[in-house]
Amino acid sequence: MSDQAKAMEAMANGTAQPCLYLSSLDPGVGKTQTLYAFVRNLVRSPAHAGVGLLICLGRLEEVRSFVKGMNAFGVLTPTAVAVMTSDPTLNALGHPVPQEAQVLVTTHQRLEQMRGRRLSDAAAFSYRRKPRAVRVWDESFLPARAVVLNTNVIAGLLETLSTINPDLRSGIMAMVNEVEGLPDNSTYTVPDFMAEFGVGLPKVVRAMGRKAPTRLKDAAADLWHLSGRTVSVRCGNRKDWALVDYRDSLPPDMAPMLILDASGRVRATYCDMEDRGLLVRLQSAVKRYDNLTVNLWDKGGGKSSFALHGDELCKEVARMVLTKPQEPWLVVVHKPHPTSGDYERLIRQHLQGADVDVGFLTWGNHMATNAYVDRPNVILAGTLFYGTAQYEALKRSVADQRAIDACVSAEALVHVKAGETMHHLLQALCRASVRRCVGDGCPPTNAYIIGANRHDFQGALAEVFPGARVRPWRPEGLMLTGYVSKAIAYLSEIAKIVQAGTKVRFKQVAQAIGMKPENFNKDVREHPAFSEALYELGIVEAGGASRKTSFQF
Repeated sequence: MSDQAKAMEAMANGTAQPCLYLSSLDPGVGKTQTLYAFVRNLVRSPAHAGVGLLICLGRLEEVRSFVKGMNAFGVLTPTAVAVMTSDPTLNALGHPVPQEAQVLVTTHQRLEQMRGRRLSDAAAFSYRRKPRAVRVWDESFLPARAVVLNTNVIAGLLETLSTINPDLRSGIMAMVNEVEGLPDNSTYTVPDFMAEFGVGLPKVVRAMGRKAPTRLKDAAADLWHLSGRTVSVRCGNRKDWALVDYRDSLPPDMAPMLILDASGRVRATYCDMEDRGLLVRLQSAVKRYDNLTVNLWDKGGGKSSFALHGDELCKEVARMVLTKPQEPWLVVVHKPHPTSGDYERLIRQHLQGADVDVGFLTWGNHMATNAYVDRPNVILAGTLFYGTAQYEALKRSVADQRAIDACVSAEALVHVKAGETMHHLLQALCRASVRRCVGDGCPPTNAYIIGANRHDFQGALAEVFPGARVRPWRPEGLMLTGYVSKAIAYLSEIAKIVQAGTKVRFKQVAQAIGMKPENFNKDVREHPAFSEALYELGIVEAGGASRKTSFQF
C-alpha cells in the first residue's frame, strides 16, 4: 500500500512518469482506506491547494458508498468534493460546481463518453482551470473498448435503415450475407457507408428514435465505427458470425493514473499493456487463503448449460443451501434466460419456503459490492464465459493489434480466457467473507462452484487463492463402498468416544476391517472418497515429516 500512496504523491508533486500504475493488492487489504487517507492529507496540505484529484468508479452505487466512506473517515468538507454522474441525487452530495471542488468523484462511463477527446481539453473535469493531476481508476481498466458486432444484431437495424435509404439497407444486407459466407478467423473490409451512401451515424440514431433499445443504438455506433476498416470475422459454435475490432473510448492523456484492481495479478490484459510500456506494476503482496475450502462440481456451468439443465442445477444449489440452513449464504447466478427462466426464482422455489438467509447477485453485477462480506458460504451457480470473438476483441484492444496487422493465435486466446476466468472467480468469491482479512489470510469460508474440469478450475483456483483447499462437490453425496466404507464406519465409531488429539495407527484400522496393512495404504488411504470422508470427520493423518503412521482425531 505504500507504493500506492507513493504513486499518488508523485502525481500530486508533478514528478510521476506518464504511465499507468497498477496496484493489484487483494480485496480487503486496505486499498480504499489508503485512498481515503491520501485524499484527507491532500485536502489539508497548503502546498497542494491547487492540486485536483479525479476518482473514477464503476457504478453509481459505488459512488454513493465511496462518498459516504470518505465522510465517515473524516476526509472532506462538502465544498471539497464534487460528484459528477447521471444521477442528480448523487451529484447533490457534493459541491454544485465540480470545477471548484478539489476532489471530483465520477464514473467510468463519464470518462468513456469522452470518445478519445483529450482530458486536458475537458473543462468539466478540470480544477482551477487546470487538469486534475492525481487520477485514480477503481477496478477493471481497458485502454480501449472491445467491439464484437454480431450479424444478427446488424440485421436488427434493417427496418430503420430502410426508412433512410433503401440502397443503404440493401448494401448492409449484402454485407451480412458476404460475412456469413466467410470461414472462421478470416478478415473482411467493411464498406464505408458514409462515403458510399452519404449517411452518417447521427442520421441513423435520429431515425431510430429515443425509444429504440440501447443495444441497437450501440450496434449502429459500432457498425459506423467499423465502416471502411478491415476487421476479423469469427464464427461461433452456433454459426453466429461476428465482426471483431476495438475502438478508443477513453481520453488518450489519462496517464499518469493509478489503477486499483485486485484482478491485476491474474488478468492477461494487463500483461499486454505492460509489454507495450503503458503500465507499471506496483509491489503486491498476495493474501493467503488457507481458511477457504472450495467444493467443485464437475458440471458445465455456462449460460448454455443452465439454459438446458437450469432446473436440475438450481435444485442442487437449493439442496446445498439447506445443508446449513442456520448460516447465511450468497449465491451468484446467471441473469434470467428467455426460455429456461429466472434462476434466482427457481432456486427459491426449490428452497420450498425454508427460513434461510440467502442473498443473490447476478453475473455482471458480481463486482465492487461489500454488502455480503459477512457471509461464510458462497455458491457460484455457474461461471461466466465469453465467446471466442470477445476474447479476441479483448486481446486486440489491449495489444493495439488490428486485424490487418496480425492474426491472434490460439495460444494467446487461451491465455486471455484463463485470465478472465480467474478474474471472475476472484471478484465473485470475494463478495463473501473470504474478502475480509484475518492476519495475512481470510476467515473460514466455504465456496461451492459449478464448473466443468475441462476449464482447469483446479489450476485457476490454485493461482487465484493460494493455500485454498479444493475438493469435489458431488450432488449425490459421498458414495462409500467396500473397504473404504468399512474403514470410515470404524473411524466414525471411534470418533464418538475419543478425545481430540487421539491417534489410531493405520495398522489397527487395517486389522479391524480385515485388510493387510500394505493393501490398506494403496486401496483405502489413497482413495479420493476416503480422503473426503476423513475431512468431513475432522480426522487428519499424523506422523513424521516424510512418513505418516496414524489417524489423528
